[in-house]
Amino acid sequence: MQDWGSNVEKSKIKIEIYEGDPFGSACCGPGPLVNSIAAVEKLRKMLTERNETVNRLSVEYKDSITIKREIVSQKRWDYPEYVRRLVFEGKPLPYVFMNEEPILIGKFPSYEEFAALLKARLQNLGEKAHVF
Repeated sequence: MQDWGSNVEKSKIKIEIYEGDPFGSACCGPGPLVNSIAAVEKLRKMLTERNETVNRLSVEYKDSITIKREIVSQKRWDYPEYVRRLVFEGKPLPYVFMNEEPILIGKFPSYEEFAALLKARLQNLGEKAHVF
């Protein structure tokens, strides 16, 4: 778990990813949406791609970002207010935030999309750092 309070972390962009349960909230195995070999393979591929994207970002932008990923559960309500608001409004998962601002709702970005969003944000931070 990330320590959002340290001085080093404050200078980094905080990325938060809130995702739905990939197994359809089933208690003991894949949920009703994973009912065939093809569906299992599609789920496995999606989860692998998401993990690879997050891992690549964590390595390539390690000095600039922190990443936190969580599964949104209906049994839990201690999420930050900005997450609870989207859940209450019925917005589709996943939610992706940068410094508590929603940047994507209902779509998990590819590595390239994430990198473009990060580069734009990092460039804006760099410009603000040079303003006196």
